Amino acid sequence: MRERLLISGDRKGHVTVKEAVSGHVRYRFQMETGVVRELYLLDNGNTLVATQKDHTVFWDLATGSEIRRFDQRIYGFSNNETLFFTYNTDGVFLHAYPSMKGVCQLCKGPMLGPDAHLFSPNDQFLAILFSSGRPSSDSHYPRSNPVFRGNTYSKLFDLLTCQEIQEFSKLDVVRLGEFSSDSTAYDLKEAEISLEGRRLSGAWRFDLTNKNVTHRKEEDK
Repeated sequence: MRERLLISGDRKGHVTVKEAVSGHVRYRFQMETGVVRELYLLDNGNTLVATQKDHTVFWDLATGSEIRRFDQRIYGFSNNETLFFTYNTDGVFLHAYPSMKGVCQLCKGPMLGPDAHLFSPNDQFLAILFSSGRPSSDSHYPRSNPVFRGNTYSKLFDLLTCQEIQEFSKLDVVRLGEFSSDSTAYDLKEAEISLEGRRLSGAWRFDLTNKNVTHRKEEDK
C-alpha cells in the first residue's frame, strides 16, 4: 500500500511533500517566486505536478528530481490522465499527456478565464466555467481580480471532435453542472437557461447524444 502524502504549496513558490502519518518532510521543492496554484499527483502517485500563473513543473517523487517544465499553466487533467487543457488570451487548448503534444484548440479567444471545470467520467466531454477577473494575479489569487462589472458563462466541449457544443452555449448557462455517471447527460440543478427567447429557471438535463435540453421533474432528479 502506497503511503499517503500531504502536498502543499505557498505564495512564495515553495512546494512541500510530507508523509501523512509521520509528518516527515520528504521533499521541499522551489518554484519561481509567486503563488503555487494547482497541485496534481499523476502516474499512480509517482509524479507531482505544480502550476504557477504561467508555467508548470513536474517532479519524480521516487527520486525528487525534476522531470520537465511546461511553459503554460495547466488547468486540469482528464480522469485517465491522458489529456490536459491550458488557456491563454487566444483560447483554450487541449494537450496529450505524457507526450505534452498539442491536440487541438477547443475554442478561440478573446474570452474570460477559467474559474472551474469538470471532465465527464469517460473523459469525452469537458465543461468549463469562465468568469471575469480570471486568471487572477498573484496578489489576488485565489480570489478573482477586481472588475467593474463581472460576467460568467459556461461551455461544453466534445474532446473527441475538439468542438464546442454550440447547442449548449446557446442556453447561456452561468454555472457548472455535473455529468451523469454514464457520461450521456449533463445535469443542471436550479439553474437559469435561455430557451425559445425566454429566461427559464429550474433543473435541466442536457442530452449529450442528441444535444437536446429537457426540464427535470422532481421524481427524475
